[in-house]
Amino acid sequence: MLVGATFVYSSYLELGSDDVPKAAAESFINKDADLEIHYVDVGQGDCSLIMWEGASMLIDSGESQYAETVLDYLDEHGVEKLDYVIATHPHSDHMGSMSEIVSAVDVGKVIVPKVTDELTPTTVFYEKFLDVLSSKAIKLTAAKPDTSYTFSGTTAASVSKIPPSFEILAPVTDYNDLNNYSVVVKLTYGDTSYLFTGDIEKKAENDILEYGADVDADVLKSPHHGSSTSSGEVFIDAVSPEICIIQCGDGNDYGHPHAEVMELLDDYGVTSYRTDQCGTVTVYSDGKQIYVATEKE
Repeated sequence: MLVGATFVYSSYLELGSDDVPKAAAESFINKDADLEIHYVDVGQGDCSLIMWEGASMLIDSGESQYAETVLDYLDEHGVEKLDYVIATHPHSDHMGSMSEIVSAVDVGKVIVPKVTDELTPTTVFYEKFLDVLSSKAIKLTAAKPDTSYTFSGTTAASVSKIPPSFEILAPVTDYNDLNNYSVVVKLTYGDTSYLFTGDIEKKAENDILEYGADVDADVLKSPHHGSSTSSGEVFIDAVSPEICIIQCGDGNDYGHPHAEVMELLDDYGVTSYRTDQCGTVTVYSDGKQIYVATEKE
C-alpha cells in the first residue's frame, strides 16, 4: 500500500508536502503512527475502519455483497472486536452488510440516527440488522449531538497516551429524507482531526453550521460520495480540509464524484483521494502528522 503513496502534511507542519522516501514512510507507519483510518473500497458505498492501540471502530459497511470483503479486511488487520459501530443511516450502500458483520464479530456500542416512524425502513437488510442485534442482546444508541466517546486502548503503550476521541455532530434536527439523517462524527487525535459525514446534503450541512458545531478537520470523508447535492462551498470553507477521501464505485451510474465538487475541492487546495481510482485509502497519524497510503498507484 506504500507504492505510489504521498506524504501529506497538514498546514501547521513545517516540513511541507514533499514526497517521502519509502524507508521514511515505513518508519513512520511502524514506529510513530498509532492511529490508522482505513477507507475501505466497497464500490459505490461507504466503509471506514478506525484502529488505535487495540481499539477499533467501524463506520458503515457497504452493500451486502461486500460483507466478505469487510470481514476479510477485519481479519487481516487482527480486529476481533469492534468497540464502536456507527451505521450513519439505513441505506443499503452504507449498511447493507452490517448484519453479517455484527453477527461475526464481537461488538460494543452501536450508534445509529433516530429517524421518524415514517422513515424507519422495512427493508430486508435493515430487519436482518435488527434481528442480529436482538440475538446478541445489543441495544441501539441514538446519535445525539454534543455526545463524545473515547477510545480505550488495550496495549501497554496506550496507558501513557492520550487516546483519540470522537464527537457526534449530527443529526441536529428532523428531516424528510434519510441522507440528511446521517450521523456525522468528528474524530480528534492530538493535533489532527477527521470528519465523517455519511450522505448529508447541503440542507444538513447548513443545519450543522447553524447549530454551531466545530467541523474544522484535516481530513474530510466527502459527503454523499462526492455528489453535487452536498459539499456546499460554505461547508467546505468551514471544514477547511487538507485532504478529502471520496468513496465511490468505478463507473458508477450517478457520475460520482461530480465535476462541481472536484473543482471546488481543487479551488480550496484540497488533495483528493478516490477509492474508485486508488482502491482502499489508509490514513496513518501519530497525532501530529498525517501519511496517506493508497492500495493502487
